[in-house]
Amino acid sequence: MGAQAWPQRGTGRAHAHGLPAEIAFLADHGVPPDRLREAARSAERIGVPPSRQVLACGLVTEEQFYQALAAELDLHFQSRAPPLRPGGDVSAILREGVAVTLARPDSPIRFAVAPPPGTALRRFLAGKPDGREDIVVLTPSTLATELRRANAGALARSAAWTDEVGFSRTSARTGTNWPQKLVAALLVGLLSVVGTLIPVATLIGVALTLGPLFFAAVILRLAALMEKPTLDLWREHRWQIDDSRLPVYTVAVPVLGEEAVLDQLVKALAVIDYPAAKLDIRILVEEVDWSLRRALSARELPPFMQVVIVPRGVPQTKPRALNIALAEARGELFTIFDAEDIPDPRQLRLAAARFLRSDADLVCLQAHLVIDNTEDGWLAGCFALEYAGLFDVLNPGLLQSGLPIMLGGTSNHFRTQALRQVGGWDPWNVTEDADIGFRLIRAGGYMADLPCSTLEEAPTTLRGWLKQRTRWLKGFLQTLISHLQQPHRLLSEAGLPGTLTFLVLVLGTLLSTFFYPLFVTATGVAILDGSLLSPGSSLELLFSASALALAGSGICVVFLVPALGAWRRGAPGLWRWLPLLPVYHLLASLAAWLALYEYLVDRFAWNKTAHGLARSSRYRELAQPTALTDAVATPAPPPPQDARY
Repeated sequence: MGAQAWPQRGTGRAHAHGLPAEIAFLADHGVPPDRLREAARSAERIGVPPSRQVLACGLVTEEQFYQALAAELDLHFQSRAPPLRPGGDVSAILREGVAVTLARPDSPIRFAVAPPPGTALRRFLAGKPDGREDIVVLTPSTLATELRRANAGALARSAAWTDEVGFSRTSARTGTNWPQKLVAALLVGLLSVVGTLIPVATLIGVALTLGPLFFAAVILRLAALMEKPTLDLWREHRWQIDDSRLPVYTVAVPVLGEEAVLDQLVKALAVIDYPAAKLDIRILVEEVDWSLRRALSARELPPFMQVVIVPRGVPQTKPRALNIALAEARGELFTIFDAEDIPDPRQLRLAAARFLRSDADLVCLQAHLVIDNTEDGWLAGCFALEYAGLFDVLNPGLLQSGLPIMLGGTSNHFRTQALRQVGGWDPWNVTEDADIGFRLIRAGGYMADLPCSTLEEAPTTLRGWLKQRTRWLKGFLQTLISHLQQPHRLLSEAGLPGTLTFLVLVLGTLLSTFFYPLFVTATGVAILDGSLLSPGSSLELLFSASALALAGSGICVVFLVPALGAWRRGAPGLWRWLPLLPVYHLLASLAAWLALYEYLVDRFAWNKTAHGLARSSRYRELAQPTALTDAVATPAPPPPQDARY
């Protein structure tokens, strides 16, 4: 068959059946023409190629499509890829969907292709009018797997920022620079000497020095309390976008040893309300996770999901896996879900609508994370209160004021191009979400609130909670050190409000968590011995006034922020755990000191959180998916005691 034979035959068949040429050939391979016409109409309505629609809707499998295409082109089809030599822009090949790569020189196969039918394929075949015996057609997933295998080393280095480009970026990998080490040594030395000689005065001096930072943290939270909650945007017609305008959306789901929640994960992803042909869902599995790979291979995934094997390498972290997904992402928008997540099915639609209605500087949206297993003990209850205060009060309040936030590790929605401009996630930072948010702010972007929820599972054991919180706080320390490598650049790029907010949220959180037991004990002793209320010197008077003001306002925000968050979430039953929050914060202080120890001895260790251990569920049995968004967006009356929602 000549180089132009396929377009000519396809055009004739298209006229005969009223079908686009790129799928008309399927009619000769047992696919009913009326089903193809229906797929073609759907493709036109949502604005995707017909070939992508017939695959996304499951009309034919990927293997059936490419086997039929190979027969149409008089080419060989293989279900297994020939060995390919490394090289080329692998990520660009996989993103663009037209893959042509040279096989090894010692192979009779010179070209392996997995393209959709179209002009690129016709151009390639037009350059080979005399023979096609050295071409083999593969499915895109088969070719992608082989390309990743052949280029595993280069991909692993790029994802870990250990290639030439990656080494040029500021990263948690480098740790502290010499000015930071000098300042730290001077402070520790000075406090050790002075603290030994005049311990009380040293404590008062440290407290007064840190007082403005702690007051700023309290003021931010009080200001957030006064902000009105975000409206439920699903009730506003302007956020309802036609399918044809929706962009392709990449969903990255990094998983490691998550067999316990695998079925739940696949089900949650399968019911996402978004055109299947515009979904690019990537389940990221570490190469060494053989058990999970076997479990996934035994399941039949929807056509819009694919398993991406992350090449083995160091560090074996979530952000390194995300960088692999980012390099290959086809979507204009990019989001992350964790293995245990159950997102509101409409979350992608709402995020896409918000991006389409906003200027290009809006680079990130943060959805609301909701703890579901609230009845699994006091730790889970306090965790639920903490998340309610963070995602329903503090974060929305800061974002409405134009200030940055500490992103959660899941349900962040990004413009893909913005992520690529900053190089993706720092693979060496164990709290990569906190770091990436400020990288985007420093690059000139801003964030906004997304009033749509994702259900999460809280750790149910003290050991599991401590491991998770230790990793988070160690990541905060890494983030602080990374962004303060050049303080003048941070101020120049983030601006004064952004820099101050960063210091309050990161440095303020770390210091207050470290010294919470000390300040509580000192204040209690001062009250009991009368020195707090009867200061003997001007310095003690200043300390007493500051301590009382900070203690009073601090107690208010510690209880009011989560209490208001629980009310906005429609879960006032969580208030019964409020008295235990001081104990919860004591445990957080223990985690902070463990984080400091880990940073000194093994700062890249990733404490993996176990999932699938929840014994209760508050929200998952909702009859209507809209209730998740509504519960987050507007206050609701207390439910009956026997209700599950």
